[in-house]
Amino acid sequence: MKLELYTAGVSQPSLLNWRARLSEDAQAADIEVAHSPVQEPPEVLREKLPVVLDELCSIPEQRVKFHEADEDRLCTFAYRNYRSRMDQDWNVSLYFPAKGAIFLPFDEKLLSRRVAHLYYQEGTSDKVYDLYLTQLLTDDFYSVISRYGRRDGGLQQAKKVFNSHLEAAEKEWNRLHHDKLQKGYQVGHPTPPQQLDLALSF
Repeated sequence: MKLELYTAGVSQPSLLNWRARLSEDAQAADIEVAHSPVQEPPEVLREKLPVVLDELCSIPEQRVKFHEADEDRLCTFAYRNYRSRMDQDWNVSLYFPAKGAIFLPFDEKLLSRRVAHLYYQEGTSDKVYDLYLTQLLTDDFYSVISRYGRRDGGLQQAKKVFNSHLEAAEKEWNRLHHDKLQKGYQVGHPTPPQQLDLALSF
C-alpha cells in the first residue's frame, strides 16, 4: 500500500529539517519513505490529482511516498505526519494513488473522490455548502455527504449511502452540485486548515 504527501510553498530549510526527522521516524518504524521533487508540469498534475489541486493544495513542489504492507500502521504514520505539517501551516495534501482520492477528516476511514466547497453571499446571507463523494478506505462503499449552514457557524450534515453503486453516487453528487450553482452559489477554494474541522480516528 502506498500513500503520497504533497507539499507546496515550504521553505527549503524547513523542508530539509522535516525530511531528516521523518526519515529517522520511518526507519525506526520500518516504514519506507521516499522524497522527490515534483517533476510533472501543472497540466499533467491536474489530470492525475484533480481533487488535491482543486481543493486542498496549490501546485505541489515536493512528493513524499509512504509505503508499507500493513495498511493501518501506514495510514496512522502518514496521517500523523500530515496533520503535523498542517499544524505548522504547510500547504499539504495526503493522497491515496490506488483509488485516486484524498483522505477526509471524518469519523471513519474515508477517502474523497470528489469535493466541492460552495458559498452564497447576498445581503445579510453568507452561507457555505461543502459537498463530498466519499469512499471507504478498504472497500468500494460510497456516500454523498453535504455540510451546510452559515459561514463560521455550526454546520449541519446530511449523508446518503449508495453501497457499491459508484455511478448512482456520482449522479447524486452532480445533481446537488448543479442545484446549488443554479441557486447562485459560487465555487470556493478554502485553505487546507478549513478542510480539517472533524477528527479522523485511526
